[in-house]
Amino acid sequence: MPVKKVVKKKKNESATKADITKIESKINEDIESDNNKITKPTPKKPAEFEKDLNNNNTRYWLIKSEPLSRIDPVTKKDVKFPFSDLLEVEYEEWNGVRNYEARNNMLNMEKEDILLFYHSNTPSPGIVGLAKVANEAHPDSLQFNSKSNYYDSRSNKEAPKWWCVDVKFYRRFRSKITLQELRENESLVNMSLVKRGRLSVTPVRKEEYYEILKMESKKNISNNIDCEMDEKYIDP
Repeated sequence: MPVKKVVKKKKNESATKADITKIESKINEDIESDNNKITKPTPKKPAEFEKDLNNNNTRYWLIKSEPLSRIDPVTKKDVKFPFSDLLEVEYEEWNGVRNYEARNNMLNMEKEDILLFYHSNTPSPGIVGLAKVANEAHPDSLQFNSKSNYYDSRSNKEAPKWWCVDVKFYRRFRSKITLQELRENESLVNMSLVKRGRLSVTPVRKEEYYEILKMESKKNISNNIDCEMDEKYIDP
């Protein structure tokens, strides 16, 4: 899941915070320039599931995020990122993923692929909406930032180790579809989330995607999605 984005500083913020923001902005500018010179590597394994030929050759995936406050013990920053945060930005770099299988899944993503957005650190975790891939995989900016908890001294700009996509909002669900509900659905027994719950980025079969949409369509509208989001965002 992404590290909380840097927002424009308020007038009463300290010079120290302003300096940090300038440093981070400069790092991101340098990385963006370098990204244009780097060729995205071919994943060792192709995408596990086929494209949906009846829906613009789309593939489906699931990404996890933490909607409730959690202070990182190293950076002392709140790492929460609820689904509603995607409404505040054009797109968000899905950085901080440090698992090779999850990274490879992002390398296999294509622009406009659909992402099931899963809230993880709640009493009742589940899927709360849909996002899309805004930009295909590029080097994760945090691996080069020595001030980040996701800095990797073994990675270099010529051959980055960690890659991520950019994610944008698509629509919210009528109500959360909980992990318990997913587990109880016999059509989803082979879903990666159900079988291997800990991986943060997983592929989703098109049959699973449509089964989840079917489940959602039967739900009454509820605000149990762990964040504030108007009902108008239910329709894409």
